[in-house]
Amino acid sequence: MTKEILAELIDAHQTELFRYLKYLGADYAVAEDLVQDAFLRAFRAASTPDLANPSVRRAWLRRISHNLFMDHCRRHTSSPVFFDSKTADQAEAFWQHEFLPHDEGFGCMEALEQCLHNLPGRSREMIDSFYAGRSSRDELAQAFGISADGVKIALRRIRQALGECIEQRLSQS
Repeated sequence: MTKEILAELIDAHQTELFRYLKYLGADYAVAEDLVQDAFLRAFRAASTPDLANPSVRRAWLRRISHNLFMDHCRRHTSSPVFFDSKTADQAEAFWQHEFLPHDEGFGCMEALEQCLHNLPGRSREMIDSFYAGRSSRDELAQAFGISADGVKIALRRIRQALGECIEQRLSQS
């Protein structure tokens, strides 16, 4: 592979791979590092697939990224992310089915951002605390003055509302 082809791959797929790794559960810094590692590994590969075929090169780069993420999870056993090969296969199938048909996930991510922005304050705060803050259900229960089961139900309803909002926004575009 030449440096020019590598530059084209980076330009075309860097954002998609970053979003894919974030989807798998990598935090921001880890996703950035793994994307760089994925392109380095692709550049050093002894053989490459048909790089003229966009779907083949996307799948190849996702597989490299996936393998790097799995290696990262194995090395960092204290990571809060549990990821095994069955989960990885499910994540890949979901990514291909749900994200790729919608402009490589860009439309889905934009819709998610808009839907998150439109959440009522308490719901947004709960989602942010749970996912970004990595607060436990018990911690959220104490902070919001409800039971842990109440938090579980609230999170389920918020995720359902977000899913419906995203589907609605995607169907309008």
